[in-house]
Amino acid sequence: MDVDTSVSLTPLSTLETSPETEYESRIANLNSTPVQCTTEHFSWRQLTDVSEKLSELQEQFGQISASCMGDCVALGTVRGLVIVADYLGRVKAMLGSPTSSYGEISAVAFSADYLALVAGYASGYVIVWDWAKGTTVSVSRPLQPSDGPGVAGHPVDMAVTFVGFIGASKHRYISSSAGGYVLYHHIVRRLLTTMSTVQLSSPDQTTDILFEAAPLAYGGYECSTDDLGLVAVLTSAHLTIFKTRHGVEQRYRQGCQSPTIGGNAKKQRPFAKRPYAGCLSWLPALKHQRAATATDPVASHFTLPKLAYSWGTSIHVLALELDHKVAANGAPLDSSGSLARLRFEPVSKWEAIEDVVFCRWIDDDVLLYMTRSQRIFVFETNLRQETEVSASPPGSIAGRPW
Repeated sequence: MDVDTSVSLTPLSTLETSPETEYESRIANLNSTPVQCTTEHFSWRQLTDVSEKLSELQEQFGQISASCMGDCVALGTVRGLVIVADYLGRVKAMLGSPTSSYGEISAVAFSADYLALVAGYASGYVIVWDWAKGTTVSVSRPLQPSDGPGVAGHPVDMAVTFVGFIGASKHRYISSSAGGYVLYHHIVRRLLTTMSTVQLSSPDQTTDILFEAAPLAYGGYECSTDDLGLVAVLTSAHLTIFKTRHGVEQRYRQGCQSPTIGGNAKKQRPFAKRPYAGCLSWLPALKHQRAATATDPVASHFTLPKLAYSWGTSIHVLALELDHKVAANGAPLDSSGSLARLRFEPVSKWEAIEDVVFCRWIDDDVLLYMTRSQRIFVFETNLRQETEVSASPPGSIAGRPW
């Protein structure tokens, strides 16, 4: 998916905050409203060379079960292999062995410099690879019956559904499994390589469901938030943000509030009783170049990170604010040299017409999201304007456990 930010972002329709009757009418007319499509905001690009090689790769290495993209394409297979190929479909590396006991690949991710790769397995293993050398950096095994209560790990034979490196590090990453476990891993390399694992989230015995976990990526400039290693964990009951650098610490927690009618907490909307869906997306710190003017001689504009997340149909945006004065690049100005203290301020909220299952920032104030019927919208958070840009036939998009 290529994002074209050079074109106008004029929406096809402007959906202001509606009265109750208008809002319910939008839901009632969901299936009868003709779909308006445009390519103003983004365009699809088919990876022709890789796509033509897929059948050959699957015949040779096994059916593809996970994938990620960066400078190269990483494809995980049901045989427990990770294939790294370029965009011409040429295989650069094959990681793993079809005779290993790790099981099929269930999640893969590159590091920020694309030199390391982390793979999650259906058996609960998580392995970090130096893929260019074809060697393992570390192996995190699942919990065993003999492990004590203080040992952290994914349950054995429970698939790891997400892996991701934190910031620019190749030695700090998170993983989550289908059972609701979220783990923070830190590879310590001194005389011997050791692994430190901390459990960030565990399944609740009630109805708590893990939706998504994601680390904050490094942005376009050196920001004070880079030293915190922030990780967001979204469940059906809570949004929790952790600091992982220099010790794991909870920095923010917000409980889920079901959609209500007219502010009456006892009168929920009819769709509030449907199965929940949820997703989240970090916007890293950005530096924007612009032409200097007589009234504004500064040629660069800096923004702090933001987090968008959804519970059901409700989309929320949190802005990260610093508690003390900072320089233009987000570095603290105080003489103590301590890390910046953060506040998380709600800045925007929007009600979609369906449960939101996927969202990603595509610009500073532009959020792309997909509903459970695979209708794709662009939401301009500062203008509170929504545009439907695409709709795909049901079942045509795969890769997420919606």
